Amino acid sequence: MFIDTHSHLDDEQYNNDREEVIKRAIDDGIEKIINVSFDLVSAKRAVDLAQKYEHIFVAVGCHPTTQEESGYVFNKNDFLAMAQQPKVVAIGECGLELKNPEDLVNQQEIFEAQIDLAKELDLPLIVHCRDAHKEVIEILAKAGQTRGVIHCFSGSWQTAQKYLEMGFYLSFNGIITYASDYDKVVKNMPLDRLLLETDCPYLSPAPFRGQRNEPAYVKHAAQRVAEIRGEAIEKIAQVTTQNARDLFVL
Repeated sequence: MFIDTHSHLDDEQYNNDREEVIKRAIDDGIEKIINVSFDLVSAKRAVDLAQKYEHIFVAVGCHPTTQEESGYVFNKNDFLAMAQQPKVVAIGECGLELKNPEDLVNQQEIFEAQIDLAKELDLPLIVHCRDAHKEVIEILAKAGQTRGVIHCFSGSWQTAQKYLEMGFYLSFNGIITYASDYDKVVKNMPLDRLLLETDCPYLSPAPFRGQRNEPAYVKHAAQRVAEIRGEAIEKIAQVTTQNARDLFVL
């Protein structure tokens, strides 16, 4: 059994076959799926989806580029009541992305507000970080008493150690099936802090590159983790599933 800790099943790419995709995942041994939002609209869709499907849980939050791309101005109160819904298990995805350095100050404020929300509700964070590990680490260290996962981890072993020292989990997806950049991290990190995800419909694993990703494909990331670490995939499945249960209280 596996848990896909990061999906976007409310995405329009699934509008024609969402039910089939979800059924395929469950039939293929995916025990649970965490559907992660990126703005207020997607958070509402994600909550609705979780109410419809037993195996789906939710993270509500605001992606760092949302305001720049859609114009939505983050307001913690917009998410407060929603984040207290029974199947909401995390705040996110939130964090920093240095696509536009001029927007960094605004991103930091939004990230910090979501950290406060997570602490207020005692929920873990799902953190998005692209080209901003230094800044993310500084903010998390300053906030203190936070827990969560760095999703789609994209840093060095030295960076990974800093997150691990703060108690965070690291999550990996299809990228590791065709790129060796993070093999050292996967091999050296404690297995009890490793999570699996797809980030579907994006970042499909090697057998499906260029195609739409889906939760059933999380097994390809698991297989690659097993190969890198020289361990049985059954062990990877067991430990990463328990890790997800522990962090998200599933």
